Amino acid sequence: MRSIVFPATSLDTGRKNDGNTERFLLAHWKQDVYTSFSLSGQSMSKPIEFTGHGPFDNEEQAVICDVVEAVLKAAMPGADEVLAELRRNVERLDRMGELLASYPSSFSEQSLGRKTRSLHSLVEVLSASNLSNFDMFLPNRALTSRNLIMGEMNFYRLLRVVCDEAITPEQAAALKPRVEERLCHCLYARLAEEVLKHIASDAKTSIETREKAALSLVHIWEHATYRVSDFFPVLQATWEARRRVPVTLGTLIGTAEMFGLIQAGCDEGFVDYLVRPDHSEDEAAAFREFLFGATSEQLDRVKAEMSSTGKSVIGKHELSAENMPLDANTLSSDPALAMFEFFLSRHLQAAARRQADLPGPKRTAEEYVMLHYLEQSVDKEALIVPPTERR
Repeated sequence: MRSIVFPATSLDTGRKNDGNTERFLLAHWKQDVYTSFSLSGQSMSKPIEFTGHGPFDNEEQAVICDVVEAVLKAAMPGADEVLAELRRNVERLDRMGELLASYPSSFSEQSLGRKTRSLHSLVEVLSASNLSNFDMFLPNRALTSRNLIMGEMNFYRLLRVVCDEAITPEQAAALKPRVEERLCHCLYARLAEEVLKHIASDAKTSIETREKAALSLVHIWEHATYRVSDFFPVLQATWEARRRVPVTLGTLIGTAEMFGLIQAGCDEGFVDYLVRPDHSEDEAAAFREFLFGATSEQLDRVKAEMSSTGKSVIGKHELSAENMPLDANTLSSDPALAMFEFFLSRHLQAAARRQADLPGPKRTAEEYVMLHYLEQSVDKEALIVPPTERR
């Protein structure tokens, strides 16, 4: 027997549990997001409840509610354990959110004896740091925020397993894309932090831009529900599009990939900046890496192979393993892991070139666009104002 048990004050406990009552309870539960479950005759001891400090905004709560509802409707063996595990994980993430909120805001000022710490002092330290010591200056709020984002990513991986194992294929077909979308949104926050961290700690970047990058990082760390779309929609739209567009190679000019990006929803400002008439050679090379999912060194080897064999076009099936593109939508069955590998592989290569002054792009395409965005479109004074938490 399947039932959803609410606190006695929520409904008439004498109501007969017929089909209409069950539909009423499900609707009531999705509205209140407060319930305990029973699939085997014994109710769980605690309800699922989203606190005001957890990492889930209203849209994310709705996804979780819909997955739980699907588990209830499917009523597969082991569903009780699945629901209990989901509840425990939500509670753990809520406690991490409460821990994050318990640390002093980076926008506030704290004093101890003759020492004072403020937003100004934090930005000053971070923008004067380098990659070797940057993490040593991070406040506990920043470290907790980073762990919370990773914890939320792991929770969505759990939801994906639930979609595979605890609900019907028809239910999974509708819910799994929504779960993976939320997973990727967490990943974009993690990627944005990496991009901003490297800009804030780069001695070759102007101090004004480094301070803007540091202030942007403080916004990421401030609230559990931060999302890249709140501040850098150009990056989220671009990463979303790149995740959906396959690499075809062809002539290596990138026309098909570029139009594919735009059709998939890539922010036109991202493309416009990197193909503007006065773009640098390094920016063009970084954009090619982004389009083809391969390093400049790999693309140079492919060009040499095409030239030596007299080919004007080439397909992925013709490439050797060492020249195979790191395609964002084929690296892994895990979309977040694939996107992270896609970014990090290019980022590490660019950092190595910058360090050793080697030929090729010294930054990723995302970093070049972020630099331009910080320099031209971001008001430093606006970043001093604490963000409003989204729910």
